[in-house]
Amino acid sequence: MTIRRIALFGASGDLTSRLIMPALAELAEAVLLPAGLTITGSADTDWSAEDFRRHIADQLDQHAADVALHARDTVLGLLDYQAADVTNPDDVSRVLSTGAIDREATLVYLALPSGLLTSVLPALATAGMGAEDAVAIEKPFGTDLASAQQLNEMLRTRLPLPTVFRVDHFLSDELVRRVMTLRFLNRVFEPTWNGVHVDHVDVSWLESLALEGRASYYDRAGALKDMVQNHLMEVMALVLMEEPARIDPQSFRGNRVEALRAVATPAKDRMRADTVRARYSAGTIGDRRIPSYTDEPGVDPARDTETYASLTVQVDNARWTGTPFTLRSGKGMAEDAAEIAVHFRPMPAYLLDRWPGIEPNVLRLGLKHPYIRLSTTLNGPDRRAENRELELYSAETGRTPYANLFLEMLRGDATLFIRGDETEEAWRIIDPVAKAWADADVPMQEYQAGTLPPGPSG
Repeated sequence: MTIRRIALFGASGDLTSRLIMPALAELAEAVLLPAGLTITGSADTDWSAEDFRRHIADQLDQHAADVALHARDTVLGLLDYQAADVTNPDDVSRVLSTGAIDREATLVYLALPSGLLTSVLPALATAGMGAEDAVAIEKPFGTDLASAQQLNEMLRTRLPLPTVFRVDHFLSDELVRRVMTLRFLNRVFEPTWNGVHVDHVDVSWLESLALEGRASYYDRAGALKDMVQNHLMEVMALVLMEEPARIDPQSFRGNRVEALRAVATPAKDRMRADTVRARYSAGTIGDRRIPSYTDEPGVDPARDTETYASLTVQVDNARWTGTPFTLRSGKGMAEDAAEIAVHFRPMPAYLLDRWPGIEPNVLRLGLKHPYIRLSTTLNGPDRRAENRELELYSAETGRTPYANLFLEMLRGDATLFIRGDETEEAWRIIDPVAKAWADADVPMQEYQAGTLPPGPSG
């Protein structure tokens, strides 16, 4: 499948301006867009095609200034626009037929709030999409297990033919992809990549940024659903998964699903010990004075939204039994810390007695910066053990995650997109935690902005 046409619903929105159009400009600069590609933008804004092009030109100047001007102009030349109500079947059909010649393979990108999907998908189902077409849906995919199951059922019954790309841009980040390369292309790691040798694994995405004007979305989602349920869950699946039998989308996606299926459902009586919910109070980060989260513009304190979430889970399979995995994300931290940390088990006691100072090995993979660090023990004077860290940096990322996303979609490659049952497994793990928090079984803690987050409350 090679896509020749993109129909972009939500074309007047922030996602289109900040991420989608700059990504397409990147691909244009690299001469990676398919020949003859056309892009029809659509929104409820009453624009002409020329209005839309002017708007996108302004946005590209702001968000893609590092992309060559000729590439930005190339994207502008591909654009058309049709005002439409995306929940209206006639409007949707009109947009998809506009400019179509012999019904080119079309990617319908829904750059829309997730709450609209139950109204949008029935309208889209009337447009006669076929097996050569595709639909891209942004996260979050549902708000809980029941809603994710409802959306999956709608896609199965209303849109059975098109390829469905459930987007998690984390999986298209080249830094996250390095997890697979490290695991499956280095023989040295596989013999110790299991619970016999690994004591615990931490997956962290901690930010020194505070709310930064995102209250309209973040205050309704919180750290648990914004980061842990989708992004960090998928990173964990890459660590957990078995090596695929084949290098193809079916094998990779199937193994990711099996990895999440092995994660035990969090138990109600372990919520205080295994989860943490907290939010930042007023503090200082560097030279910035940060107000309390509840005093941030647009925040409704009654929602009781967390800015830090931590979840520790167990894995019920032969490879990882006995090794806890902790996923944690937060805002208002003293510094950024985004990485996977694989903590190996301590050496036996007789070695620790003979060589005091031996520390367990830790393998760290950066998720924002391209480092790999391995703490090791070396021989020092008088047979003392010295702990040293080996550090390697891979090449800087070549493309943004959204540029990778579009390149994969235009080629019809679903390897790093989320399968329907994968979304349901992630919600199956998160739902009991969200319920326990909503029922106040786990207390909301506080941490001063610029300080370390709290630990478990029980």
